[in-house]
Amino acid sequence: GVCLLPGENRKHRRLDIIIIPHDEYACALLYFTGSALFNRSMRALAHRYNMYLSQHRLNTGVIRKNNSKINTGTPLYTPTEESIFKYLNLPYRPPEERDH
Repeated sequence: GVCLLPGENRKHRRLDIIIIPHDEYACALLYFTGSALFNRSMRALAHRYNMYLSQHRLNTGVIRKNNSKINTGTPLYTPTEESIFKYLNLPYRPPEERDH
């Protein structure tokens, strides 16, 4: 949707409303609060660990051949953003500290 901000300039902003399954919440939050650069970096790091990170889940044991996934792996339990960072051996960074 679109919202109209109050004030003199009356700027318009796009508003995304998403509904996700509870078990995908942390991966979705990570995706939607990160910048495009941050998301690409996190996904590239997951790739190095033979994992796959998307806005839906973090999978481990992914098998790739010629940049194609042969086996999509097993979803990991990711109840929080912190758990995703831990699986990737990174210290947690809140959204406002990402891309710095």
